[in-house]
Amino acid sequence: MSTQPSHPWFTVRFARWCWRMVWSRRMIWTLVSVASLLVLYYQWENWRSARELEQTRQRIVARLGTDNVLGFAPPQIPDEQNYFANPVIESWIRPSRPGANELQYIPPPNVLLPKDTILPKPIEESKNGNAPTLDLAAWAKQRAEAGKPLPDELAPEVVLARELGDGNGLLPKLAEGVNKPFSMMKPGRREAIDAANGNPWGVAIPNFRNMNDFQSQLALHLRSAALVHDQGKARDAALIMLRFSEASSEHGLVGCLVSLALHGTAMEAMHDSMGREAWNEAALLELQRRLVAFDDLQNVERAMSSEALVLFQTAAWLHAQPRHLADMFVLGDLSEDGTDWLWKNLPRLFGNWGPIGWHDANIAYWTDRELDALGPAGPTAWLSAADRYDRVSKEARSNWFHEDDTPRLWRNPRRYFGAIALPNLGNVFTAAARCLFQRRCLIIGATLEHYRLRTGHYPTSLDLVQAELTPLRPKDPAQPDTLPGYRIEPTGYLLWSAGDDGKDDGGTLLQDWLWRVKRVP
Repeated sequence: MSTQPSHPWFTVRFARWCWRMVWSRRMIWTLVSVASLLVLYYQWENWRSARELEQTRQRIVARLGTDNVLGFAPPQIPDEQNYFANPVIESWIRPSRPGANELQYIPPPNVLLPKDTILPKPIEESKNGNAPTLDLAAWAKQRAEAGKPLPDELAPEVVLARELGDGNGLLPKLAEGVNKPFSMMKPGRREAIDAANGNPWGVAIPNFRNMNDFQSQLALHLRSAALVHDQGKARDAALIMLRFSEASSEHGLVGCLVSLALHGTAMEAMHDSMGREAWNEAALLELQRRLVAFDDLQNVERAMSSEALVLFQTAAWLHAQPRHLADMFVLGDLSEDGTDWLWKNLPRLFGNWGPIGWHDANIAYWTDRELDALGPAGPTAWLSAADRYDRVSKEARSNWFHEDDTPRLWRNPRRYFGAIALPNLGNVFTAAARCLFQRRCLIIGATLEHYRLRTGHYPTSLDLVQAELTPLRPKDPAQPDTLPGYRIEPTGYLLWSAGDDGKDDGGTLLQDWLWRVKRVP
């Protein structure tokens, strides 16, 4: 084979041939046609997606009453009305990183517990409605094994109460202002929205670090106080727990889920305390006022409504900033071989080169599915929420997978992000309804305890305390027209709800939700 370079005349002829091919009339016509079709396609996508977005807006207004996310944001709260303006709590505020607007609360680890102390753990709640209680026998054994045996002359609960004390001096300070009208982390949601300058994804939500651990510390103090009949400390710990639980609920869906978990911890500890001499009449009235002021099901609905509105307003923001689509959907780092480059960079490609209609369509799809999961208004809509979310989840998943769970090679760009961005709600409505049931059992339990303090025994029927219960409206979440079931037992009483099937089985184990109080002499 010759290694001589090509003759110049051949190179020139080849270049001329390429020039004629590129700039022929047919090629120019083809390019013009392709460009025109592309422009028409983009305009078509933008037009029909704008219609979808407008239909979604109309659906939002019909279901939620507004298309403004501020309609579901709590009001701006002055410090004199906000429990979280407590100086101790404010001393824990730190920026999330240097120069950032986002703030977080960072209390010291185990801030309410003595250092290096062996602590008891609650026995898991049984399914028959009993409250979880501290396992003091296991605690005593653990201490003995660690060389710290309990003194013979003191009961274990007394030793525990003395060691816990007043939470390193913080419980009395945290009890200051516990009855203020509001409990909201700072900055509030309205201030955070204003600071984001129209960017729904730039709203800096304050974060309380290790809040579950903090709530568990409060729960231990409450249980310990109830064991030794320290009514003042029990009252303070219970009200502080409720204020912290409420504070996290005002910041959308994530805050709502945190609030459910925190309220669950608080309800269990208060349930444990209800069968002991832990409450006087004044404290019971304060507890009822705080419990009545919050509705767990309404909080979930407001959070999901706010979430849907944030998604909808994101569309308007993306019109002006389409390239920020990549910031909304960070799909992780590339693999070592780089084979997933296209997958990881699709948000950037869509944001830079896709029609704005793709953004609108994804937002409309996403918001519509949120509204489907939210469902209709009404006190019993939660009973069908699991079925609604199951249908929504399957429909969204079908955009990514075939029925046999094999991935789809082609994924509709108009549903691409909307399908993967739906939050995993699971049984959030059922969890909220169960938490609301426990809350209302505590409301009723406080009234029953009032009755016992006056008469020496519990009433044989809730009809005997109907006058006290009517203003508090502690209805069964599964049957909003009736009170929970009630009956006296040899050791106390039982309250029950019809549960997630909405059918009252007379307080039957595993079919109804049970809440049992046993009097501890």
